[in-house]
Amino acid sequence: MRLLLLFILLFPSISFAIDQNPMEFETPEQQERFWKLANELRCVVCQNQSVADSNAGIAQDVRDVVRDMILKGKTDDEIYEFLVERYSDYVLYNPPLKPKTYVLWIGPAILFFIALFGLLFAIRHHAKDTAKPETLTEEEQQKVQQALNNQ
Repeated sequence: MRLLLLFILLFPSISFAIDQNPMEFETPEQQERFWKLANELRCVVCQNQSVADSNAGIAQDVRDVVRDMILKGKTDDEIYEFLVERYSDYVLYNPPLKPKTYVLWIGPAILFFIALFGLLFAIRHHAKDTAKPETLTEEEQQKVQQALNNQ
C-alpha cells in the first residue's frame, strides 16, 4: 500500500489520467452508441472538440446526460433534440440546414469567394504596376549615357 501511495505521489499525472467517472453500460451496444453520439456532439466551450475528446466540465456534463438518456432508453433523435434545445444547433457537428444555420453552412463559401476576389484584385493591381516600365526623360537618358561612357 505504501509503495502504491509513493508511486502516486511521485507520478501525479498518472492519478489524473484515471477516469474519475467511468462510463458503465448494460450492453456493449449502449457503450458503442454512447461513443458514436459523443463524437458527433461538439463541446460548446472548446475550440472545435467533440464532447468525447474534451476535458471541459460542461463536456463531462453532456457525457453524463447522454449516458443517462441512453440508459433510460431514449432514442438518438430524442437525445439530439434535448441537447439542441439546451445548447442550440451549435452542439451538433452537422447542424440542419434552416434559416438559423444558413450562416454556418454558407458563411465559409462566402469567406472563400471574398478571399479569392481579394487575391485576384491584388494580383491584377500588382500586374498593372509592374507591366509598364517607367520611361526616362530626355535629360535622364543623357545622364545614363554619360555614366555608361565614363566607365
